[in-house]
Amino acid sequence: MISEYVSQMAKRGGMAKSTGFAVRFIMPEPLKEHLQTCGIEMNNKPLWQEFCDEASLPPSQAQTGQLNGRFQGEGSISYPHTKMYTDMSLSWMADANMEPYKFVQAWWQFIFGEFDAEGKSYEESGYYNQTNDKVYNRPTRLRFPKDYNTKIMVIKAEKGPNGEVDRTSMAHIIQDAYPYSVDSVPLSFGMEQLVKVTANFHYSKHFVKYADLRAT
Repeated sequence: MISEYVSQMAKRGGMAKSTGFAVRFIMPEPLKEHLQTCGIEMNNKPLWQEFCDEASLPPSQAQTGQLNGRFQGEGSISYPHTKMYTDMSLSWMADANMEPYKFVQAWWQFIFGEFDAEGKSYEESGYYNQTNDKVYNRPTRLRFPKDYNTKIMVIKAEKGPNGEVDRTSMAHIIQDAYPYSVDSVPLSFGMEQLVKVTANFHYSKHFVKYADLRAT
């Protein structure tokens, strides 16, 4: 009966809502320092973290091979042999200061370190506090992954007595993530629309931490 089904779902914590999620970033210190140098807000609840508008739980996929002739009369069968980790995307609704866009752009630019004629990085020489342009023939040197790779937590949660994401059912831990592209942001005259910022991330691995909402 419907009443029994509703009662059973209530005991299991209700139905999952797509709007119940949170995203958290655990960054290395060099990246944090760079973002602060660029004027990015790094308080306890920065806009580039709390304004995340859209996220996807990463898929679980496996590469497979073919095995033939295992048993007489049996055709080919597939077997898994390698984990696959596809890229993921995060989107934000931007405020007037374009804080989320500045965040992913500064992160992406940090990966490709740029240096002046004296061999100093533009962060060290105070470029971001000046109005002059960078020199045209500046060299670019990739930074070490340990300086820009970040742990991203995509938390699936539901509304609870203390907040909109009070009850956590699981958390996907994305390891060694970095933005490899930032989508273009269209600007045009006409009907006003909110600006949306999307960045695409590569990562090395992910795993899942589980929690049980049935008892809450």
